[in-house]
Amino acid sequence: MLIKRLTSMLVLIVLLFTVSIVDAAEPSTILAPIGQIKQGESLTIQGTTSLQEVIVQIMRPNQTLLEMDQLTKSELLAGKTVTLPMHAPLGSYTVKLGMGSDVSVATFVVVANGGGDPNPGTDPGTDPGTNPGTNPGTTPGTDPGADPETDPGTEPAETPAAPGLPGEKPDGSGELAIQAVGKPDAAGVAKAAVTLEALDEAFASVQGAAASKLTLDVQKVGGAQAYETTLPAAALSEGGKLRELTLRTEFGSLTLPSNMFTTAAIAGTANVSITIRHVGADNLPAQARAAIGNRPIVDIQVMLDGQPVPWANDQTPVSVSIPYQPTIMELNNPENITVWYLDERGMPVPVTSGKYDEQSGQVTFITTHFSRYAVVYVTKTFGDIAAFPWAKKQIEALAAKGIIAGTSEGSFSPAASIKRADFVILLMRTLGMTAPAGEKFADVNASDYYHDAVQTARTLGITQGFGDNQFKPNQTISRQEMMTLTARALTIAGKLAPVGSGGNLAAFKDAADVASYASDSIQALIGQGIIEGSNGLLLPWASTSRAETAVMLYRIYHRSGGM
Repeated sequence: MLIKRLTSMLVLIVLLFTVSIVDAAEPSTILAPIGQIKQGESLTIQGTTSLQEVIVQIMRPNQTLLEMDQLTKSELLAGKTVTLPMHAPLGSYTVKLGMGSDVSVATFVVVANGGGDPNPGTDPGTDPGTNPGTNPGTTPGTDPGADPETDPGTEPAETPAAPGLPGEKPDGSGELAIQAVGKPDAAGVAKAAVTLEALDEAFASVQGAAASKLTLDVQKVGGAQAYETTLPAAALSEGGKLRELTLRTEFGSLTLPSNMFTTAAIAGTANVSITIRHVGADNLPAQARAAIGNRPIVDIQVMLDGQPVPWANDQTPVSVSIPYQPTIMELNNPENITVWYLDERGMPVPVTSGKYDEQSGQVTFITTHFSRYAVVYVTKTFGDIAAFPWAKKQIEALAAKGIIAGTSEGSFSPAASIKRADFVILLMRTLGMTAPAGEKFADVNASDYYHDAVQTARTLGITQGFGDNQFKPNQTISRQEMMTLTARALTIAGKLAPVGSGGNLAAFKDAADVASYASDSIQALIGQGIIEGSNGLLLPWASTSRAETAVMLYRIYHRSGGM
């Protein structure tokens, strides 16, 4: 589809790529000379290429984008006609044609309608019909369904808005609409892009407390099966500016941290392309296919300068949101709506952070690697929890999320005590906490199933263990130990308010039995309603049951942004 006019319906059109011309290889794409054109006249972009498809960009004298399109080899050979507006800025225009490093560049000069010498320095941005982001009278970014080819021949009479200014949300974050370049390719991929300069300008235009947040709203394209968004590598690498970027498409949204890639992983890379694709369940194992049904599955992939690479970084989680409309039954039990990661064999692995947000109508989760993810509805119960009505709902909800499991297929053993290592595993899993491996406990081996969780807790300062560098992983955990570890973890995660000076702890009959190391932590949990005690008692030295653990985890899961 040829884009006749981009500006009257879009907030911003940005470059697909930043080109650097090198002399090392002779390009296969050749652009024919254009020459001098008058305002309101037509010009022809024509040339030859060995590529199957090329991107053409026309830049005004002030280097803003006049037009962008995607041409096949035959369309380029036949020529693309572009008609300049009657009030096109005078001066030297640049045409870039090609893909990747195979790019040909040419210039042409626009002169006044009456002929004569152009004046490149006069009013370079006053073209109301072609300036990106005009859409007069409408808040930028609020018309995601607009057709860029609507009314291609009429220039708006209203004064255009300043180019590049994003819409602003009440919290001060910005929202910027971008349009895919042309129609989806043969694989159904709609491609959009943004330059570092455009991002800097957009971030600078947003005011408020959350000015480091920007949403790129990739407009819906008919027939698209995937959306590929190309970003400058500098926007997603260590050492860049600390700001948060969200890519929003019809299939889902990704919130990307500015340090998503390490410096080493992205060294020498110019562009990062992130693709979110809607996929089917046909190739999955029968059990997974039956459980997922017709719920959405997305495949998230990344490319560095056009080359697919796996992405995984435990230190920089990415937030993912998938639009989803639950059934009436699911809405009655929204805690059972969750997410599965599908491994290379299609086998499901629970994503413990997966939850349904009724307000946004999306299923959200946190991930530290890109792959396939499916929305699922999971129900799980155990035959031995009916006698624990105060914990039944919590046990079932956490089991559905994959946070906690039974001691057998049908049993949970709710009254059984829990070990220190097992509690730390569940605590780290519930909060989604990770950290690089640091100093090891002498009694925790690399082959132990709890090794990673315990090492994370130590690195983060959640546990210091006992004397002689011991953690005592198989020792039953006491209630005050459980509460202390929980309070420390929530504090580090920023989910627990500072301890006040109130006398919450003293209200319990056995407050004097609380160890000095645990008193502040327990008081903080009481103040936040996470600890309620039993019949006026804290029982700090008693062992912690699996049912009590489930209730504690359920409460902190909610506090950490869960169910």
